[in-house]
Amino acid sequence: MSTIDRHIWFRVIKGYALVMAVLLSVFSLMAFVNELDSVGRGTYTLGDAFLNVLLTVPSRMIELAPATAVLGSIIGLGELAASHELIAMQALGTAPLRIGWSVTVTGILLMTVVIGVQEWVAPSTDQLAYTLRTQAISNPDGLHTKRGFWSRDGRQFIRVHQVLPGRVLSDVEIYEFDDHDRLRLVTWAARADPKDSHRWMLIDVAQRMIEGEGAVAKQGASLPWAGSLTPAQVDLLILPVDILSRSTLSQYIAFLKKTDQDVARLEIRLWQQMTMPLSTLMMVLVAIPFVLGPLRKATAGQRILHGSLIGATFHLGSHSIAYLGAIWHLNPALTVLSPLAVLGGVTMWVYRRIQ
Repeated sequence: MSTIDRHIWFRVIKGYALVMAVLLSVFSLMAFVNELDSVGRGTYTLGDAFLNVLLTVPSRMIELAPATAVLGSIIGLGELAASHELIAMQALGTAPLRIGWSVTVTGILLMTVVIGVQEWVAPSTDQLAYTLRTQAISNPDGLHTKRGFWSRDGRQFIRVHQVLPGRVLSDVEIYEFDDHDRLRLVTWAARADPKDSHRWMLIDVAQRMIEGEGAVAKQGASLPWAGSLTPAQVDLLILPVDILSRSTLSQYIAFLKKTDQDVARLEIRLWQQMTMPLSTLMMVLVAIPFVLGPLRKATAGQRILHGSLIGATFHLGSHSIAYLGAIWHLNPALTVLSPLAVLGGVTMWVYRRIQ
């Protein structure tokens, strides 16, 4: 690692930090203003809105990573160009490709951070934010714990360990009390499948009815059940696909495929998640030839304008193609990777022009 490498890294990473701080502040403020519309619903307070915005910062960072990459690289390299340091480096024998490689290393570092936040941080904080918001606004007659979800239906207390894809409840326990608050019936079921919008079918059932001083146990393969916890209400417990981790989304897609359901939109979403780090790196690569070539003598405002146009064009183009791909059921990999391939081709063309 040479002094020139360290100098380039410092300038570009400083550009990333500056752009991320500005974009994150603006978009977080917009999210907070949007959350104000929900304040007052149920038990949702101003503090809850602030906490929701704070918890969704990691996912917002991922969404802003490509824009941060292209603008940060352009600003960092632009400062070097404006102070004629790029000319001095090339006069000392440093080739444009060598400078480009130093910037690419910072892009790889940013890509690694995106992968880590995307896989291990953002899903957990997003799901916590969604659960807290849903509980505060809908105020359901239930309680989430580490061991599952509790709900009450008159004299019945229901515990659900987990909600599986397709609204299937896993590891269900139903405790029924009489009018004197004495436990009358306990029902266990391995799972509960939704029959319609109001009824369940308990599978692999074991019951114990308390009568006098004793208890009568019985088992069955299935048992109809109509409780207050309807399949429609379980929607509150099912997390949106946009905040699922890649592994959970893959499992969900596999489940839907087994039941012959349409997964085109979800497969494209999964590919978008998988290629987000690659998109971030491509944004770094596309910025390098523009600063070393056409934008070397441009002002800072012109560089930021060009960087914004590049990022916005790629964002709109890739999302439009993904939307059409979901409608026309195109191959999800080709649908998501084709804008990156076009961007790579443009980058190579500009590289060849500046050499």
